[in-house]
Parts: sequence; C-alpha cells; structure tokens
Amino acid sequence: MKQIIRICLLILATTPLIHAQQTDTLKLDIKQTIQLALKNNPNLQRVKLNEELLERQIKTIESTVYPTVKGKAGYTDNFALPQQLLPGEIFGQEGQIPVTFGVRYGVNAGVEVNQLIFSQDYFANKKMLNSARKTYKLQTLSTMEDLIFNVAQTYIQYEITQEQKKILEANLDRVNKLVEISQAQYENGIIKKLDVDQLKVNRTNLLTELSNLEIGAKQQLNLLKFYLDIDQSQPISLSENLEDTNQYTLDDKLLLEQNLNYQLLQEQLHIAELDKDVIKAAYYPTVSAFAQYNYTGQSDAFSVSDEHYSGFTAGLWGLNVAIPIFDGFKTKRQLAENQIEIEQLMLDKKQFVNSAKMQYENAKVTIAQNETLANTQEQNMELAQELYDITNMSYQEGVAPLTELLNAETSLRESQSQYLTALLNLKLAELQQFRVSGKLAQVIQSN
Repeated sequence: MKQIIRICLLILATTPLIHAQQTDTLKLDIKQTIQLALKNNPNLQRVKLNEELLERQIKTIESTVYPTVKGKAGYTDNFALPQQLLPGEIFGQEGQIPVTFGVRYGVNAGVEVNQLIFSQDYFANKKMLNSARKTYKLQTLSTMEDLIFNVAQTYIQYEITQEQKKILEANLDRVNKLVEISQAQYENGIIKKLDVDQLKVNRTNLLTELSNLEIGAKQQLNLLKFYLDIDQSQPISLSENLEDTNQYTLDDKLLLEQNLNYQLLQEQLHIAELDKDVIKAAYYPTVSAFAQYNYTGQSDAFSVSDEHYSGFTAGLWGLNVAIPIFDGFKTKRQLAENQIEIEQLMLDKKQFVNSAKMQYENAKVTIAQNETLANTQEQNMELAQELYDITNMSYQEGVAPLTELLNAETSLRESQSQYLTALLNLKLAELQQFRVSGKLAQVIQSN
C-alpha cells in the first residue's frame, strides 16, 4: 500500500522538511505531512521535554553523593553584657558583688563539610531512575507512533473524500444534462412536469451530498493543520492522489516484542520491581561523615582590624550512622502495596497481549473481507454504470420510463458509495495491522 510504504520512507528520509510562507498554499504529500507533524506537533515536543526533565532529575539525585560545603561568618555586639552576683569574699569584700562576664565585641567564622558515605536509598533510586530513561524514551516513541498513525489515517480519509467528491460531481453533471433534456421534452409535451421535478429533486439531493462532503473535507484538512501545528488560515493542498489500491505486503505474524505499548508495560513492571528495592532501602543504615573548623575572636573595642581581637580556633570531624530500628510497620505495608501493583501490572500485560492478538486477527479478517468486497463492488460499479448508460439512452429515445432511469441512477450511486466505503475500510485496516503488528514501531525504533 502506497501510504504505508511512504510512512516507512518518512522515518528513513534525511531530506529537509519543506517550508512555505504563510500566504502560499502548502503542497504536501503524505511523507511531507508526517515530517511536518513530527517537527511541529506540540504534544510530541512536550513529551520529548519529559526526557530532558528526567535527565535533570537524575543529575539532582547524583548530586547527593558529592560533598556539601557550607561557610559561615558572624559579628556580635554585646552592648549589654550579662552580669552575675558572686560572693564578695572572693575579692576580699563583704556582701554580693556584681561581676560582668564576656567582652562586648565578637567575630566568628567557620566551614562545615558533609559527605554521604553509604545510602542504600540513593543506590536504589538511581537504579530506578536510570531504568526510567527507557520508559520515557518509549513514551516519546509511542507518542510519535500515535501521531504518524493519526496523520496517515486522516490523509487517507481525505483522499477517499476527494474520490467521493469526484464521483458526485460526475453524477451531478449527468443529472444536470438530464434536467436540460427533460425540460425540453416537457416543453414539447413529450413528458410530464412530474418527471422533470423528480430529476430536480435528485439534483438537489446530490448538491446537498456534495456540500456535506466539502464540509467534511475542510474538517479533515483542519484536523491535519492541528496535527501539524500550523495556522488554521494557512491554505494547504494534499498533492498525493489515491490511485494505487493494491494491498501492501504486511507481516504475517504479530511482532509483539516490537509493540511500543507492550514494551512500556514491560518497563513499568521492571520499575515496580526496582521500587521494591527502594522500599527495602529503609531497612539499611545511612552513613555520612562531617568536619567543622571555626574561628572565634573577642575584643572590648570596636575595630575591623584583627590586631584588637583575641581569638582561637576549634575543629572536629566524625561519622554519623543512622540505623532504622522500628518504623511502625510502614516499610512492611509499603512492600505489600508494591506487590499488589506488580500483580496488577502483570494482569495488564496479559490483558494487553490478548487485546493485541485480537486486534491483529481482526485487522487481518477486515483486510481480507474488504479486499474481496472492494473487488466485488468495483465490478458491480462497472456493471451499474453500463446499466445506467443503457437505461439513459433508452430514456432519451423514449423507450424507457423515467422511473427506470432513476432506479438505475440510484443503483449506480449505491454501488459507487459501497466501493469507496470498502476501499476506505481496506486501507484503514492495513494501516491498523501495520501498527498493531509492531511493524510501524520497529521502523521507528530502527531509526
């Protein structure tokens, strides 16, 4: 299938994206449309930023193993020094003597260093965050896959709408000619006015269908502009026509391991297992080292010169060990919750596998049925066209009544509609199988 082949070529393409001024019509084939979506789509850009955010978070966690150094400095003016009464006998006097302690001015400065030596919580969290890298990468790829699928699907739907429009315009052209012929026949007294009115009603119905198709086509283009993040006022033209209806050769097996959603579930299960180690880290002690060095100076006179200060230094270092003893069964309960989450993820994985297999088989069945139906309806459409042409000729010759012509015209329109419906379902089913089989994900991840 041409559309899906171009999706693959898109991922492998190294050609630059197209650019156009806002006032120019943007002409896009399906490859260019997807390229532009991958470049501009805000949701994809937002998801990519999650990867960058995670890298910052990992570096924040890693910073805890580096030593922390804090410096401090202070100045003190003890303008009202504390006093204490002492027995006068100490100084050879009677009674209580008030004695002032300390000096008025003081300065101090110091540095403190702390270093984490062992923390099981750190190692467990770092391991889990490193595993989260793959999860975030898969989320980006999954968003990219969704975007490619949605853009390709909308593009195909627009192409089918354009084919429907061409058919309706051709039908409308035939009906307009019949109205002209019938009007002349009526004026010559060959047919009744009722016959002319019936043809005019058919023409009005066709005009209404055509108007609805044009609205649908505009909405599909607007949806593409949304995916591409371009202004809704920007005119665009989809340059690729729906000509090749041959089925693209799809894989005859389900590449489950390549499915991005399956890989995401696998990683979520792995992270849940790692989270168990994070919880268990609460049972381990934490060891850290510290060191301090301080200077203290005192003076009775205010001065910025160190000559007036009498000072001394002090330093120390040591180890801190925090040993968990009892946490009120908090860790035990967290482990029980974690086990339930793991079991839920395992069930989600099983459910997803079953769903993927079902979707894959359904897509295969839909492809086979609609391929057969499209071929049958194409032949039926050709036959309906022949019958209409014969009936139309007979009507113009006055052999066949208008009711036969109208019935033939209705049959032709129904066969055309059924053919295009089968063709649309066929191509969408091929696209669905291409995705659910894991082939699209395989192409994305290989580039």
